[in-house]
Amino acid sequence: MKVLDRRTRIEAAGGEAVFVVYDEPERLRRGILRDLDPVFPILLDPDRRAYAEWGLARASIAQVWLDPKVWRSYARMLLREGQRPARMGKDTLQLGGDFVVGVDGRLMYSRPQERDDRPAVGVLLKVLEEARGA
Repeated sequence: MKVLDRRTRIEAAGGEAVFVVYDEPERLRRGILRDLDPVFPILLDPDRRAYAEWGLARASIAQVWLDPKVWRSYARMLLREGQRPARMGKDTLQLGGDFVVGVDGRLMYSRPQERDDRPAVGVLLKVLEEARGA
């Protein structure tokens, strides 16, 4: 997890990463959390209410599984980094998003995911650090 590498900087900026997921806890442990010791809170949203409230859509099969960028990303993980992709969740079409919320509750940054196109953690950190300095 790239966020894990930036934990110190996130905390120094007064932030905390929180992950919202819809899968059951056991599926998470066997899948994306396998071999990881999570240090950030993970909130479970099995009914996907938060996903709906934040405007996070579902993709089509073509958007996800026929997108050459997705396959290039998996190939890069395997060939360059020697990583196998984590076991998928039960719904590979549910899109996520990245948000930065200020201590006052204001939304500082919002980027719903369109495919396999998450922003770099550095982008989120910059927003967080700018919010802290304001």
